[in-house]
Amino acid sequence: MTRQFQETPDLSASDTKVLTDIQSHGWHVVKVFSRQNEKGPEWAFSVGLLHSFGHPEVIVFGLPLDICMRVVNAIGEQVRAGKRFTTDGEYDDILNAPYRCAFRPVEQKYYREYVGYAQWFYEDTPFPLAQCFWPDKAGRFPWDAACSHSIREAQPLLFVP
Repeated sequence: MTRQFQETPDLSASDTKVLTDIQSHGWHVVKVFSRQNEKGPEWAFSVGLLHSFGHPEVIVFGLPLDICMRVVNAIGEQVRAGKRFTTDGEYDDILNAPYRCAFRPVEQKYYREYVGYAQWFYEDTPFPLAQCFWPDKAGRFPWDAACSHSIREAQPLLFVP
């Protein structure tokens, strides 16, 4: 079950925008800024990929916010065209070469903290969420102990390695 798409007086402008984007494009991207005086990565995530295309929602951390948003949109465009990203593969068609991405399933215990708007949209219905990871300059992902410290800090591991 998802939120109803008809506009109601109790919806805020941002809630209405989420629903309008999902109806017209298939998904909406939420950008999350770090709080003032707080250290930590910023991130972006999709809302609507599951509803519109049967694909898990996607979350990306640690890149500049506009790039996080572009990555989520690039994934969304490929999903709309029929591509499916699995949580056991690596993909070289999201970021610029030579960088590739890998996806891992996010544990539901992290949903409230990181994807509240997706929870709002799906209401009480469980939904899958995949974290999109990007590597360091040597091509290592954050779960690799040899991965650059800054890359590991920028991308929290929201899955069981």
